[in-house]
Amino acid sequence: MDTDTWLDIRARHAAGAAIKAIARDKKISRNTVRRALQSDSPPSRGPAPARRSGLDDFTAEIRDLLTVDPGLSAPEIARRIGWPHSLTALKERVRAVRSRPVPTVTRPAASGARVSGELTSFVGREEELGEILHAVHRHRLVSLVGPGGVGKSRLARRAAADATTVFQDGVRTIELASLRDPELVPHALLDGFGLSAGEATSGSSLQALVEHLERRSVLLVLDDAEHLLDGLAAILHPLLRAAPALRVLLTTRQPIGMAGEHVLPVAPLGVPDAVPDSAAEALRHPAIALFVDRAGSVLSGFVLDDTTLPDVVELCRRLDGIPLAMELAAVRLRVLSLRQLLSRLADRFAVLTGGDRAGPARHRTLLATVTWSHELCTTTERTLWSHATVFPGSFDLDALDAVCARDDTFPDGVASTELLDAVSGLTTKSILIRDEDDQDGHVRFRMLETIREFGRETLDEAAGRTLAARHLAYRLAVHDALADGWYGPDQARWVRRMKLEQADLRSALTHALAPDGDPVAALRLVSRPWFQWSVSLSMTEHRRWLTRALAAAPDPGPQRAAALLTAAFVAALQGDQPAAAVLVKEGRALADEVGDPLTIAFGAHAAGLTAFFSDEFAAATRLFNEADTLYRAAGAAADILVAALDVQIGLLRISCGNLDGARDRLTAVHERSGAADETWIRSYALDGLGFIALLSHDVDRARRLAREALTATSRFEDTIGLSLSLDLAAWTAAADGRYERCAVLLGAASARWGSFGNQLYGSPDWQARRQGYEQQARDTLGSPIFDTAFQHGATMSAGDIGDYALAEAPEPLHAADEYLTAREYEIAGYVARGMTNREIADRLVISHRTVEGHVSRVLTKLGFGRRAQLAAWMERTRPTGAH
Repeated sequence: MDTDTWLDIRARHAAGAAIKAIARDKKISRNTVRRALQSDSPPSRGPAPARRSGLDDFTAEIRDLLTVDPGLSAPEIARRIGWPHSLTALKERVRAVRSRPVPTVTRPAASGARVSGELTSFVGREEELGEILHAVHRHRLVSLVGPGGVGKSRLARRAAADATTVFQDGVRTIELASLRDPELVPHALLDGFGLSAGEATSGSSLQALVEHLERRSVLLVLDDAEHLLDGLAAILHPLLRAAPALRVLLTTRQPIGMAGEHVLPVAPLGVPDAVPDSAAEALRHPAIALFVDRAGSVLSGFVLDDTTLPDVVELCRRLDGIPLAMELAAVRLRVLSLRQLLSRLADRFAVLTGGDRAGPARHRTLLATVTWSHELCTTTERTLWSHATVFPGSFDLDALDAVCARDDTFPDGVASTELLDAVSGLTTKSILIRDEDDQDGHVRFRMLETIREFGRETLDEAAGRTLAARHLAYRLAVHDALADGWYGPDQARWVRRMKLEQADLRSALTHALAPDGDPVAALRLVSRPWFQWSVSLSMTEHRRWLTRALAAAPDPGPQRAAALLTAAFVAALQGDQPAAAVLVKEGRALADEVGDPLTIAFGAHAAGLTAFFSDEFAAATRLFNEADTLYRAAGAAADILVAALDVQIGLLRISCGNLDGARDRLTAVHERSGAADETWIRSYALDGLGFIALLSHDVDRARRLAREALTATSRFEDTIGLSLSLDLAAWTAAADGRYERCAVLLGAASARWGSFGNQLYGSPDWQARRQGYEQQARDTLGSPIFDTAFQHGATMSAGDIGDYALAEAPEPLHAADEYLTAREYEIAGYVARGMTNREIADRLVISHRTVEGHVSRVLTKLGFGRRAQLAAWMERTRPTGAH
């Protein structure tokens, strides 16, 4: 086994490959793989060196290593020096060396003479380390690329330390941050190897390096290379050609762009999306682990517990998981509490200072780190950097072109012809982060919050106002496109996009509702499309923005009429019929004044919905028919409204007992939606058809339709649709005799209805229908068991409840186990078999009084008054096949 094979085996295993897979790919035995993993040093390339037999031969090397890093462990020392004896013998030698005074050692100042020891612990990045080791083996030139402060240098130093035994002639690290002149790059490399140009036969720097490296196996680490890329490329290209065993590892904010370069992106450390349930779970996230480690070094006694956990997660999230930012933040804990530190992050560049004085100047403050990146950008790139901060979330090239490109109204923008190159440059320099949609391949870009904040501070105030107005206009155009294109095959794509652009919508609304904003534009933004609660905003948030916009724009007009009626529609769906009635009255009056037929039709629709959910079925029928006539006269512009109205007419007819009429209407809209390859309205039609099947005693069909509806609804952010589908599934479970499942699903449905309004639209009729199925399940299970299952469903996550609802036979909860002890459950079983207390006592060899006590407690716990109820309950809840 040669060194290359040994290195490849270890790299693959570090990256997660199994021993069997490595052996198969390399066409070697598994024992060979195991030997490579057990050996801490590679096999010799040439003749075996003379074996050093005496322990004293290693003493100088041991002392040398401990001088650089006193904390080295014995196994690590053994790996670095190629220790041939037992680990016990080495530990004794290490103890002996440590017990003696360490002489003062004067070392040459040549950068890169050896890999430096670390003064702080290394946290996380195990997967990245494995990838680097693997990449350095397979590629001659590897670049670690990422934004400033993300930890590229630390990662490279750790990788270099781990690779010291892999490269026969060692590892050299050369710091380039202080070097400004590209022409001095060759001299820096010479200094790093302790060479001079005069040692070369030709007297040139390049030749001196070639002659030194051409026969050596060396890993050369060049740290902070982004400002010297041209100079480095000029020397690395011939050097790599002349020295076949040379490997180069760069840390840089942008790739060098040489042929054969292998780029490894270095991302910020992982931060949890939400506050984890426990400190132990939180510490599995590298960003949290790093901050806690550094905070503990700064503040004695700092611990992550239930009190500090939310603030630590929020801090790491707002700092984007950038290691430098979190280390600088930890330093501030000397004088600030976590809460105080969080409150000051709005001015993060002033707060996050005071880094390691011994480190590079660019790493002593967060501002210096980002300023360094800014200096690397062209003038056009800097302009686009500042202008793109108008997007608080992610954006694509079309958005940049619409908002930031130069035109007659925005002469300070970037020319459209230069936009692509500027985006490419900012992406290359790690200012913009590129994300690609796995489903449609659409590319979007985003900034870390720290990068955005810096760009925002460089933005001219007048340009900022212009950009905000252009951004608002762009959001209006996007919403028009959403409203026009929703009823069709692109709904899933729209949902993904609008979720990504949720922060943009909020930013545009905030700007429009500012004192110097455009409140009429805000009215338009929240009312078109009217169904934003299923795409981009929650029902509650949608209504909140509607309320704010209506208050800010009291003057009558078409936009106010549309917003009033949208607010009425939302209030009706929330079950707030009194508020809906007030809004619809004002909205319909204003719509009549404006005279727009589609708005007038929408007014009748909203009024009908309010009447329907108030159990005013005759009025609802009349108003729905009026809206239907007006919508159909409007043609294609009303397609989505006609479809929604058809569903609601179907549900109204169910309430009126007209199942045939309801079936006809719902079947028609289901077929139209299918023909349009539309899913959202179709999911509601499936719900309606499922309720009809249930009322027609076709439980199998109801069950199938409920599953189809749940599957369709899961594609959207529509809590109303999910709630209705869960109710259908729960009612069907009750009709099918699956009462525990019914209780769980009712709990889930109830919790989701309650998250945005009243149960089942506040409709007395539909609430009464649910109550019938709920009472059936409660009577069968007993109140305590029902309540346990109900609460379980109410607290399930969206993902878990989706899995549960779609499962054909979900795992039973055994809710009774929470109330009955094993002995009580056993006795309940005997009661179900018709045995008397005396017979049970004889069977179990216990006293008659003890059995009486158990039976009494069981009846009380389950809410029963008679033994017959207990017997019936046991029969219904006994697992299949149990006796």
